[in-house]
Amino acid sequence: MGIFKSKNSQSSANGGKTIIAAGCQINGEIINPEGSLHIDGTLDGIIETDNDISIGTLGRIKGIVKAKIIIVSGTLEGKISCEKIEILATGKCLGEVICGEMLIEAGGKFIGESRELTEGGMIVSFSEIEKKELSANIEPKTEVLENKQEEKSKDDKKI
Repeated sequence: MGIFKSKNSQSSANGGKTIIAAGCQINGEIINPEGSLHIDGTLDGIIETDNDISIGTLGRIKGIVKAKIIIVSGTLEGKISCEKIEILATGKCLGEVICGEMLIEAGGKFIGESRELTEGGMIVSFSEIEKKELSANIEPKTEVLENKQEEKSKDDKKI
């Protein structure tokens, strides 16, 4: 078992580890693989799993990723949701991360935005820009509803 031995016994109980080797390129979706996932190649698309994902130094993922724990030694770009993310010294993470816990080793790079994930899976913090956008989106909808109610009142009076 040597290099493929996992510290996490859950991986072998759920079907082992899926490995995307260096030189492989996948475009598409990986949904609920049995066991953890290790990527040394390239994946463009969507990954959704309740298990762990690790990205080797040559690995690259671009897209939407949802996992339990993500360990980044290569490049991860896109929208990410996880309980825990570890960006190792050779790792680079670009994009929007929603997580419960984030660890960035010296040399690791994170360029983007992070938000906190609560136990129930709800985002508990929003940026000031998003708060303004949400407020701006609520006001026009209220005005539209008021205008529709006024028009309906006018139509009711005509009848």
